[in-house]
Amino acid sequence: MRRIGYGLVVHPDFEFDQFSYRDRCIAVGQTLRPEHFLSRRSAAAVYGIPCPQPSKGRVDVGSFSPHRAPRHRLIHGHRVKSGGLRWAEHGGLTLPSPADVWCQIAVVVSLPELVAAGDYLLSGERLPDSGGARTPPLCTPSELAVARSRHRNTLGAPARHRAIDLLRTPVDSPPESFIRLALVDAGFDEPVVNCPVATLHRVLHADLGYPDLRIAIEYEGGYHFSSDLQLRRDAIRRKHMVNAGWTVLVAMDDDVADPSALIAALTEAVERARAQPS
Repeated sequence: MRRIGYGLVVHPDFEFDQFSYRDRCIAVGQTLRPEHFLSRRSAAAVYGIPCPQPSKGRVDVGSFSPHRAPRHRLIHGHRVKSGGLRWAEHGGLTLPSPADVWCQIAVVVSLPELVAAGDYLLSGERLPDSGGARTPPLCTPSELAVARSRHRNTLGAPARHRAIDLLRTPVDSPPESFIRLALVDAGFDEPVVNCPVATLHRVLHADLGYPDLRIAIEYEGGYHFSSDLQLRRDAIRRKHMVNAGWTVLVAMDDDVADPSALIAALTEAVERARAQPS
């Protein structure tokens, strides 16, 4: 048996990466009694839902009242009433459904983080080099709405009420969600997600855009600098958009943390676009 913490052991065949938060959650989940379950941010990690980790990498574990969650330095426990959750099998564990996990994390994340998680749930993931194909989404808008209704009398209800109308699809990454919300908070109209840009070669899709003004916003995270080939692809993509008469603004991680420079650039681009004769 393999020890992952005092009193917590897993089967020796389990491939455990001590530096992976998701592996830690799965490992702890395998040790839990039937009245306990992975919840909130840890269940989100198992599903792959983008969500900040608990402090010190602890694992969120729920328990059905009147049972207490396990007391352990690796575990952050909380109680829930029985009967309010729907269940799904994932990663070899029985977890709250993805829609229920979204409702649960509303208590422990910010509104932008809740929106980003919801965008992911509804969008799935883009498959590389697939021409825009995506994995199936983890839930549908109706499933999310039904789950929110079931959780309407629990903690986090106001945040869920605000967030559910802000969800969009398809969205490729949390920074795109954060940028979209920041621009709306700054007074801009909401940009179109996955905005179509007709070029001479084919229709491209900008991460965000204002089609009436022909302004595209492209987020470039670490993946876009992962190879010379990717850098070249991105440069060609931007060139095609510019040649089609679009202004292309590039947002990076610094712009997610502090969007002031992006807001200033977008303000200038909007003014230029509106000043041009129609």
